[in-house]
Amino acid sequence: MLGLENVHNYTILETKNEKQYMKITNEIAILISWPRELDMFSTFIENTIDNVVIVVDDFVYDEGERLEKGESIIKCLDEKIEYVLLSEVLGKVKYRILFSTGGQVFQQKVTYSSYFKYLYAVSIGSFIEHFKISEFFLETIGRSLTGGGKHAEKFGKYPIERAIGKKVIKYPKGLDINKATYPEDQWKKVFDIYLCHSNIDQNLINNKFPDAKCIKIGYPRYDNIPSITNAKNIIYNEIKSIDAEKPLLLWMPTMIKIRGELIDNIRIWIPIFEKILDKYNILIRVHPKMLVMDTKIASYLKDLGFLVDVKKGRNLGVLYQASDLVLADYGGSVLSAIYMKKKLILLNSSSRKYLRWRKERMYVDDDVRSDVNAFSVNDSTALNKQINESIQNNNTLRRDNLKKQYFGEDCDYENLRELFL
Repeated sequence: MLGLENVHNYTILETKNEKQYMKITNEIAILISWPRELDMFSTFIENTIDNVVIVVDDFVYDEGERLEKGESIIKCLDEKIEYVLLSEVLGKVKYRILFSTGGQVFQQKVTYSSYFKYLYAVSIGSFIEHFKISEFFLETIGRSLTGGGKHAEKFGKYPIERAIGKKVIKYPKGLDINKATYPEDQWKKVFDIYLCHSNIDQNLINNKFPDAKCIKIGYPRYDNIPSITNAKNIIYNEIKSIDAEKPLLLWMPTMIKIRGELIDNIRIWIPIFEKILDKYNILIRVHPKMLVMDTKIASYLKDLGFLVDVKKGRNLGVLYQASDLVLADYGGSVLSAIYMKKKLILLNSSSRKYLRWRKERMYVDDDVRSDVNAFSVNDSTALNKQINESIQNNNTLRRDNLKKQYFGEDCDYENLRELFL
């Protein structure tokens, strides 16, 4: 559990460089921007930090999937866990160490730069938008060049981490990263230390920021996981409709959205997986953002006979551990299954636009397709055969090697603890 016994017992230091109302506390804090980040940080905290402050991002955002997310985070917190709201500490408190995933939490400020960008957007940008020239730019260079057009705002957005942390540490949230753009340029001015999953993200960071301090930590989210037997007991007791006599397939579709268009990567597979429901339990973990974008998807899947998990704050490691095989398409679930050394089959998108878009961005999880069997919708016979063969195959050597290939050695938590004393 997250130890938070002394959240409000500040060791206050006054400095000449800080504004008079700013308090510098000796505590370590974690900025939580999404409910799923609680699961990401949980094991890391247990193994490295004795007491930590949870700072809940309670800012209000316009994007649909981010509405009320502050309330969602609080609902996922254990009743015994204390927390503070970002709105309460911003401009009043700075923590000695702050961990953040870089989860798009911003301050809004009007600057010369933001104002000139605003003038561009409402003039040239609006012209481009009005005459639909933006569609041409999107297709050719992947950007609309409207700057927001007539909906642009005068203020700029600036990462908030520096406002509440003295030393700011980037915490990794998955290896499903874009090799063409990772790390984000703005991070150079935000983070003092980068925690990395493996050589893959560390090399990308050091190539872009040669002087950056990087520390490899593996994937703590999936450490300290119960045994397979215990994990099955947890999930089977919670989801009563699971048939214990049948293997459990965990289907982990990501949310695919490209240039405002939602790509359906669930319904296209339903006719195929419906046919094998008599042989397997198929438990689908619908992506949290998809539940917001498609509010009827969960009930639709249940009516068809699929098992559906929509629990907020879910410990995904337990879910992976309980499964006999993972079905994934793209994103974090692909690398998560590899770290957990699970049997894995990949599902290809049928959208050429999406596949072309991914190819340009060189995602790490696309590399996995050269190491793991991947199938398209029209390969249903071969897919069903592979599912059956994978369930029967208990050779772990290949899965052990895959984990080592993408993640290297496990985290040395003892040495890591010393960094935060």
